[in-house]
Amino acid sequence: MGTRRKARRAVLEALYAYETIRDAGVESESDASVEDQISRYKLEGRYAEFARQLFSQVTQNLETVDKLMMEKLQHWDISRVTLIDKCILQMGISEILFFPDIPRTVSIDEAIELTKIYGTADSYKFVNGVLDTITEGERPAE
Repeated sequence: MGTRRKARRAVLEALYAYETIRDAGVESESDASVEDQISRYKLEGRYAEFARQLFSQVTQNLETVDKLMMEKLQHWDISRVTLIDKCILQMGISEILFFPDIPRTVSIDEAIELTKIYGTADSYKFVNGVLDTITEGERPAE
C-alpha cells in the first residue's frame, strides 16, 4: 500500500472517530485523533503532513463540504448515507476543493479504493457517483 494511501486511511479513521464523537454531542480534541492515527500508521515527513492537512481541511470546512455533498446527493437524504461513506465523501470533496495539486481523478480513485475496503459491497458506486458530479470549477477562489 502506498504511503499516501496509508495517510488517507489514517485520516479516514480519525475522521470517523471525530464524527462519532461530534454526533454524540461531545467536544473533543480532534487533532489528537489524527495524531494517534499518524503514529499508528507510522507516517512521517510529507505523508504525516499530508494527513494533518487533509484532516484539517475536512474539519475546518465541514459546513462547506457537507453543503456541497447534500447538493450532489441525488434522490438521497443525508441521513441514509452511512457514516463511513459520509467520511469518505468528506475527504474526497475536500481533496477536490482544497488540494489543487492532486488530480481530481486521483482523489476519486482513492476514495473508491477506501470505500471498497471500509464500505458495503456497492458503496464504491455511490461514492464514485457523488464525487464524479463535483467539478474543478467548484474550487474556492484563491
